[in-house]
Amino acid sequence: MDAPSIAAFLSAAKEKGASDELVMALLKERGWPEKEIYAAVARYYEERTGLAIPVRHGVSESAKDAFLYLLSFSTLATWTFALAALLFELIHAYFPDRTFENPYRFQLVNISGQLAAIIVAFPIYAWVMAMIGRDLDRSPAKALSSVRRWLCYLALLIAAGFVVGDLITFLNYFLRGELTVRFVLKVLTVLAIAGGVFWYYFSSLKEDEALRESAAA
Repeated sequence: MDAPSIAAFLSAAKEKGASDELVMALLKERGWPEKEIYAAVARYYEERTGLAIPVRHGVSESAKDAFLYLLSFSTLATWTFALAALLFELIHAYFPDRTFENPYRFQLVNISGQLAAIIVAFPIYAWVMAMIGRDLDRSPAKALSSVRRWLCYLALLIAAGFVVGDLITFLNYFLRGELTVRFVLKVLTVLAIAGGVFWYYFSSLKEDEALRESAAA
């Protein structure tokens, strides 16, 4: 079945009184991409009305959008890794490894790099996310941008990978009977940071899906 057959099916189904939602759902179930389905529906109504579907300027994906999302994810990675490293240093200080003769000494030099990364990267991340939020408020259709969705799913994949790896490591040490307080705290640190990132972007994608469904209704 090729693209023209979608148009023929759509036309025949509409003549029988089928709704757009039903036709689109049937085509999706048969494996047709949403982009091709929406294009066929657009052509159908353009032919019936004799008018081209108006395009809202400024909604299309742009290099600016890609730049903002890439900058947000790069700064997110910077400050989250730095935060985890900083918390690890604190855990080492308060729960030293007794197997070493020389006790761990907590010094500013051990955390200066992490503090610098957090102080610089986190405000930039917050500022970029505020800019993205303002853009979405002005143009809600940007929430359906494929650039946004791909990068959000990439963030989900990376965060999920850390969560799964963290849990596997914990279970491995648990089965070997080698759990210590400092190790458990490190596991909880990674789980909290990666889980928080996963929850944030998963919630954002759920909101995007709700917007997509309301736009299609």
